Parts: sequence; structure tokens; C-alpha cells
Amino acid sequence: MKKLFISILITICLFFLFDRSVGFVLKSLYESSNATDAYKISYSCTKTQDSILFMGSSRCLHHYIPSIFEKELGTTCYNAGDWGIKNIYFHYGLLSNILERYTPKAIVLEIHPSEWLELPFSGTERAGSLAPYCGMSEGCDEMLKLSGNYWPYKLSTVYRYTGELPNLLAGKQGTMDRSLKGWKPLFGEIDTIGVKAEEYPFPKDSNRIYLLNRFIDVCQTNHIQLVIIVSPMYVCSKEDAFKYPRVLAEKRQIPFLDHYKDSNFVGKKELFYDFGHMNKTGAELFSTIITKELKAVIR
Repeated sequence: MKKLFISILITICLFFLFDRSVGFVLKSLYESSNATDAYKISYSCTKTQDSILFMGSSRCLHHYIPSIFEKELGTTCYNAGDWGIKNIYFHYGLLSNILERYTPKAIVLEIHPSEWLELPFSGTERAGSLAPYCGMSEGCDEMLKLSGNYWPYKLSTVYRYTGELPNLLAGKQGTMDRSLKGWKPLFGEIDTIGVKAEEYPFPKDSNRIYLLNRFIDVCQTNHIQLVIIVSPMYVCSKEDAFKYPRVLAEKRQIPFLDHYKDSNFVGKKELFYDFGHMNKTGAELFSTIITKELKAVIR
């Protein structure tokens, strides 16, 4: 019995030694990677000290150009947006990690229906992208628990990076240009054949709404000026798709910049890569326009 106990103990120790050693290598690869997820999350959690942060999903990633905002606003900016239909579960965890290091002056949140609707293709699993930073903040850990994998992440350092292995193999050959401070331009013009407006016939999700309000509370408690924004789409729903966040912003006294149906952009294929994302030309024009609006609301 004693020998069995010793054998089990040795096996456990060897497991943890192997796991931590390999995990250390994967962590180094993750932090040096230029793959989109790895670079954006790593830099946002561990390095950015910029005054203004842009947060959101892929429409944030592709639409906001820090160099334009820095030049016009006279302060540092970073685009922390990430692709993959990231939602409020991810955003709240990421914000919690960022606040462990420093407090930005302002956050510009590109809002998406995944922040308040029960979308079947964007749920709590999106918080799993924060797995490499398990243990960094209470808010991040809370979101990882909701994702259902907190304890495996806590137990195994290697397991935190399993979802990123393809990106880690790409390593520094990833597609993010670090000099662009988080912005990822898209090149090309939309193929308009068969393009339809994106509709959201889904019910409100009380859990997401609760977290969205907590996101607002955290910003206000830390004296971070929050601006909620909606960028243009090539083709728009006839419904008032963003009524809920508009009403919420008014209630919480938050600036709401609604460009969803902006006539400067809607239907202009030369400005779009696909129906929901502007190309480089569109992003440059949009960032220039938004700069003027941010000047008026960020104090």
C-alpha cells in the first residue's frame, strides 16, 4: 500500500513538472506570437498602457485605427478588439485583467448584439480565449468558470493553450502587424451578390444584460469614461437592431455614437470588405469621422 501511494505521488509530481515545463514553453510562444488572438489578448492583458482603449469583436478589430486617433486626440490609443464574435463574457474578463495593471482614461466599446441577446453562435465559451490568463483577475476567473473549463485550466498550464496550438505553431509568422497597435486592415471590396442584412431574431439574455451593466459599473467606479459605439454595415436591418443599447446608454448617461445606418457608408461597396466589415479605405474614413465625435465627448 505504501509503495502504491509513493508511486501515485511520484506520478503526480512528474505530471506537474512536465505540465509546468511544457506550459512555460507554450507561454513564451504565445506571448511572442503575431497570430491575431494570441497577440491581441497577450498585449492587452500584459503590456498596453494606452490612455484610450477600443474594445469589441471583429468590427472593432478592423474599423478603428489608433494612429489616426492618436494624431487628432493627442493621446495614446490601442485597439484591443478581437475577432471570433467575442461577447460580453470575453470583454468583461479582459477588462478585469487590464485593470489589474492600470486604469485607462477612456474605453470605446463597439457594441454587438452578442452583448445582450441570446445568440446561439456566441455564448459563454467565448471567455475561453482568456484561458492563458487564468488566475490574473477575479473577473477573468469568474468568466472562465462560466465557460465551464476553469478547473482544468487551473490544474493544467498546458491545457490553457490547447485551443491556441495552431496559432502558436504559426508563431511570429502570424498576420498581425504590431506597429498598427491592434488594428487589422482588410483589403479588397465586397462581393454584393446575395448580400442580405444580418437579422437578430433572438430573445434578450438576462445574464448578458447583467454583465453589460457590470461592465458599465466597473468603468464608472474606476472613473473610466465609457463610450458605446456602433460602426456602419454595408446593408442594414429594417428593424431598430440597436434600440436596447441606445436606451441603456441614455439611462446610464453614457455617450452613444450610432453609425449603424450612416449614409456615408451604407451601400458603398468601395468601403466594405464584406457586409459587416469595412476595408482599409472605409476604416480610414470612419476613424477620421469618429475622431471628431470623440473629441466632443471624451474629457
